[in-house]
This record gives sequence, C-alpha cells and structure tokens, in this order.
Amino acid sequence: MAEVAERDQVVTRRRILEEFEKVQAQIAANPELRTKLSFEAHKNICETMGDDFIDYPEFEFWFSRFARGNFGLDYDRSSDPKTRSFTDLPLDVFNKIGENLKLHDRFQLRNVCKDVRFQVDNWDPKVTNIEYCKGHWAVFQTELSYFASSIEEYNIPYSFYRNPVYLVLNILRLPKLQLEKLEIEEPDEYWKKLIEELDESNRKLHVKKVEFPSLSSSKIDLHFMIPGVLEEIEMFVENPKREEIFEIIESEQCQKAKMLYIYSPTPTSRFPLEPLYNCPRFTLTLGGKPAGGLKAKFLKKLMKYGDVQKCAVYAQREIMKYFNEPEAMVPNFPSLRRYPIPGTNEFYELEYRVEGNRYLHQFVNLERTQ
Repeated sequence: MAEVAERDQVVTRRRILEEFEKVQAQIAANPELRTKLSFEAHKNICETMGDDFIDYPEFEFWFSRFARGNFGLDYDRSSDPKTRSFTDLPLDVFNKIGENLKLHDRFQLRNVCKDVRFQVDNWDPKVTNIEYCKGHWAVFQTELSYFASSIEEYNIPYSFYRNPVYLVLNILRLPKLQLEKLEIEEPDEYWKKLIEELDESNRKLHVKKVEFPSLSSSKIDLHFMIPGVLEEIEMFVENPKREEIFEIIESEQCQKAKMLYIYSPTPTSRFPLEPLYNCPRFTLTLGGKPAGGLKAKFLKKLMKYGDVQKCAVYAQREIMKYFNEPEAMVPNFPSLRRYPIPGTNEFYELEYRVEGNRYLHQFVNLERTQ
C-alpha cells in the first residue's frame, strides 16, 4: 500500500511539473509573475482534475521547487521542519481577518484547501446588489463594485475569473448571501444558463427585491427566489400577455410578496387586467389616455370579485366621479370612500391621493381593512 501511495504522489507531482513547464519560459523572462502564474496553474489543474485534487500549499511547494531548478519527483518532505501558516491561526482571528477581505481576495483564498474553503464560504459576502444586462453582470459588495461580461471582463483584478458565469454562480451559491436587490434587464441565453446551473445545485436565492426594468414580453421567471423573503417585484413590460401575467401572479413568490409593481406603456383598454383579480398586493401604472371610466370599472370588479388586500392604480382626480355612492362617502374626507365587504366586519377603503415634491403622482389607493 505504501508503494501505491508513493506512486500516486509521483503522478501528482508529474502533473504539477507539466503545468510548470507550460509557463516556465514566462517565469524565466518575468520572475515577478511567478506567484500569479502559480495561482493560475493551480486553478487549471483543479479544473481538469477536480477541486480536491491538490491543496494550493502542496502545489505551491512543488511549483517553487521546479522554479528553482529542482526537478526531482521523489523528494521526501517528512524530514522538513514543521512550518506554520495563517491556517494555524485561531478560528475567530482567522474569520475576523477574512471578513474584511474584498471579494476577489476571498475567492483566491478559498482555493487554498478544503478547510479554508468551508470557512470562506460561510463568511458574510457583504454583496448587496447584483445586476444583469445582456451578458454583463455587475456585483456590488458594500462600497466596491465588480463588472463582468460573458465575452470579456474588465475592472476585475487580473486572474480573478475568466468565466463570469462561473464567477457569479459561485457568488450566488454562497450560503450567507442575502441580496437587497437583483436587477435583470433582459433575460437571455447567458442568464438561462446561469439559472440552470443554479437549479442543479438546489439553491434558491435570498433576495428582497427583484427588478425587471426593460422587458419586451411579460415572460419572467421567479422560481429561483425564496418565497416570503422576496418582498418586492418590479417590472416594466412593453407587450403584456394575459397568460404570462397570470403565471407571474399565481407564483408562490408573487402571492407572498409585499408588492408587485407593474409599469407598462400599454393603454388600459389593451392591458390584461383580469389576472390582477388574484393578486393580493399590486401597483399598476399604464400608458395611453387617463381612461378613468375603465379604471373605475376595474376597481369595482376588484372589490366585488377579487382577492386584493392592497393596491394602487395611477389615475387622475376625475376618476372619483365614478365613486359617488352616498353610502360610501366619508364626512369631511371628500377623497375617501368606504365599501363594506358582505359577510365580514371589514371594508374596502378607496382614496384618491397626490404624492411627491418635484414630480406629483396621482393615484387611487385601495386597501382592505377593519
């Protein structure tokens, strides 16, 4: 068994030597690049042979020997004096140091060994926002931003990650990741690839708010976000379709969200309003003419047949002329109406509001209350 183990070690060292020989000429010409090339060579060998093939300290020992011209593969390290490294630090000290590292330094550190990788992955990554737009990612870590492209990368420390999908995926897999906001400009094949790989890891994202600021269609996917954690869903959609809006609203993520914001240049007469009867909380801003009559008809149906808890529909003051039932009037509050809900002690409170300082926003707010 000892002979087999020794033979396996020699095979491993030979693979390290092969990686060294690929960059030997570069090191000879530019010795200052040795450390960087060592990191890259270790990454390459782990991508080929597996992440657990060899820890970086062992790899670096043999890489450094080869760089000094010592090419023997049968050197016995058992006689070496015991050395101490930063991994020998007390765990609380190690974690205190690590939590102040920038994101790219953390990902370099996690390549050292399995034990270090476990600790690094359980630190708070301090990533607050992630944005995606047509193959480009932006990752915001506290006061630092990283930008990556599916085709090229820029503004990232050299040799951080050449594959931005792999970079973002590793960030999304961090167990302590808690995003304040995820912005998806327009899902495409790169985005779909990322979500497919995320699904394979059985990981759902802890996201408080998701934005879709520019959608050509209303087809969006929310399944990879944790229901209940997701508080706000915001979407701007040019061509809304009834079936797609219905699918969004029926999702567990939407049903448990605190608010769904829908913005669309589509006029009221062409927007598919029916799916909103099943949406508990939403804000709706549409284009075209004021359409006070259509919006009032929708709100009345919503109170009669819908399951709404709270909603806001942007409209002009003239809409209130459609809510002039004497029994709904509230004395001394001309912009307020109350509609009892049959069979309960609850009622719908409907109020016209104007908010904003520089820009005024007019809307009708509807809320179920007691």
